[in-house]
Order: sequence, then C-alpha cells, then structure tokens
Amino acid sequence: MEVRLFEVTLVSAKNLENVRSVFRDRVRIYAKVSLGNNPRTEKRSRKDKRGQTNPAWNFKATYIIGKNTVESQDINLLIRLYCPRTGRDSEIGEASVSLKELFDRFSSLPQGEGSAKVNYPVNSCGKEYSQGEVCLTFKFGDVFDFVPPSIDWGKLCVDGTKFVIKGGVLCLRLTLLVKENNFNDVPIDAAADLARLACDILSQIKDIFESRGVFVVVD
Repeated sequence: MEVRLFEVTLVSAKNLENVRSVFRDRVRIYAKVSLGNNPRTEKRSRKDKRGQTNPAWNFKATYIIGKNTVESQDINLLIRLYCPRTGRDSEIGEASVSLKELFDRFSSLPQGEGSAKVNYPVNSCGKEYSQGEVCLTFKFGDVFDFVPPSIDWGKLCVDGTKFVIKGGVLCLRLTLLVKENNFNDVPIDAAADLARLACDILSQIKDIFESRGVFVVVD
C-alpha cells in the first residue's frame, strides 16, 4: 500500500471577528484541524491567551494519506476557529482548501525548500463574508510502501483486521470487543483509551512512522 506523510502547522491568524458581546478583551481562540471531512481526524490546538483576535499557535498535525489522495479536489483540509464560552463555545469561522491545491503549491516550490507557507481567508460562521485569515505551513513526504506490522491482536479485536485507505487517509480496520459492542471508525488513539492492550499497537506504529504524533484513523 503506497502512502505519504502530510504535515500541516497552523501558525497563526489575524483580524478575526470578536464574537464576544461582553468581556470583549477575554478572547481565547483555539482551532480544530481535520482532514477529508472526517471528524475522527480532528485535532485541537491549545487556546491562545495573548493575541485576542490575532492568535498564534504553531500547532502541528500530521496525517498518513494515500498516494493518490493529492489528486482529488474532494478531500479538504478544514480549519475551524472557536472562542470558549460558558455552556457552548462560539464558532468564529473556518478556512478550507483541497489537498490537491496544497500539493500543487508544494510541488511548485524551488528545489530545497522544505515547506510552503500560505494564508487563507476565514469565512465567518453563518455569514456571507469573510473576516481575517489564517497562516499555515505544510509539506508532503515522499511516497513509500506501508507494510503493516505483525501484531498479536489478542482479545482486542476479532476477524477483519487490516489496513485500508478511506477518505484519503490511512485507516486501521478493527472490530473491537468492548461491552459486547462492535466499534467501527475508531481512531487508534481512541482504541488505546478503550483498551490498554492497544499500547502494543501504538509502539509498533511509532517504530514505522518514527513519531507517535502521526494520526492513524480507524476504518
């Protein structure tokens, strides 16, 4: 199975809308990054406590994607921005861009440049205009052949375990035995929370991708 690494760093944002009607100087903005319109790929940044409507995070998210994922306009990188509120956080807006567009930009870089830097407008939530923009850097790794590790799954799952590409992302297909329910579409990190036996899986995945921070989505 041929795959590649996709790494994106959400650097900062500026001139965002202030969604607080009171205590307008207490804006603490955070971001959620996801891939392929799949909420299970979602990663959340820390809250910025200083920049108000000009937050900075330098938040990195790494994904394993299929070789041909970069050829599709239908698989997007989605960044949603939020302001914490009592009861329910307020969504400020979002920025979305296809992986194909990002890959085309990256491919056009002069040889030797390791990553690309871009700005995208933030579309205000529920409104027909944009306000502010996000700044991010990103890079794509070379294609390599992913060889699944040899794992003794024990009592963690039943028949059907295999690695697949779904929604452009490398996924691990598991049927878990937890409280007599079958769990599908469970990220490997969530599987570790459900069953500590998954720590052996994580350690072997880490050896392959050289980083536990790599996100592997379960199909």
